[in-house]
Amino acid sequence: GTQNFAKAEELSSVIGEYLEKIVAVANEVPPWWQVGLSANYRRVTETLLPGLRSLVLELIAKRREEFNEDGENTVTADLLGVLLSSKVLSDEDILAVLFDVVIAGSDTTASTITAALFLLYQPQQKKLLDSILKEVSDVDLTTIESLNDVRASLPVLSGCIREVLRLYPPVPFIGRTSIETALVDGCEVPEGSVMCWSPWFLGRNPQEWREPVEEIRPERWDESSPHWNAAPSSGGARDTFSFLPFGAGPRGC
Repeated sequence: GTQNFAKAEELSSVIGEYLEKIVAVANEVPPWWQVGLSANYRRVTETLLPGLRSLVLELIAKRREEFNEDGENTVTADLLGVLLSSKVLSDEDILAVLFDVVIAGSDTTASTITAALFLLYQPQQKKLLDSILKEVSDVDLTTIESLNDVRASLPVLSGCIREVLRLYPPVPFIGRTSIETALVDGCEVPEGSVMCWSPWFLGRNPQEWREPVEEIRPERWDESSPHWNAAPSSGGARDTFSFLPFGAGPRGC
């Protein structure tokens, strides 16, 4: 919804640099940001994040001008327009939603699409790619209205997408800070400790997944496949927590 926003190019540039810098911070070893020595972290917290907040709030204010006296959107029907139409969301609430969608949902989507193209266009995957293209061409896409319709009408494509997420999760490494001392599986975790796990490793763990672990096999997710005997929710793994490209629990994406 930025087509009529005078600072659209500036907003796009700030978002791009913000994503670049937070990835750079995450990859710093040792984590210099914890001791105030990360130039990338200072750039994010002192310049990019405040600037991004200011630009998005300015965009929200500009878009509110498109509404008539009855609170109806008279120009653009998009996500921001829908959020602005709400009678209960403040500008700060809308800002938070947009941050989630734009920042958490842009680089992750791009990296997943990149991984899918990388895997599917390898010569050995020609048969699979042809199967996906045929499946898509045989389905009337205008009849698909829900995620369940996608899974039912496009099982090969759906399985392939899950395989891409299994092998190349958009967030390969996740950490959580303990807010209090706790006992986890017999191990004491002191308050302030950072617990980490890797969705990338979980998706390739040979103790959980059937061989060949590092190959795309969409049939893992097909409950009708006699070879894999898979449950669609786990891809044949022993439990659903072996497949965590979006995390789990109250903080799952």
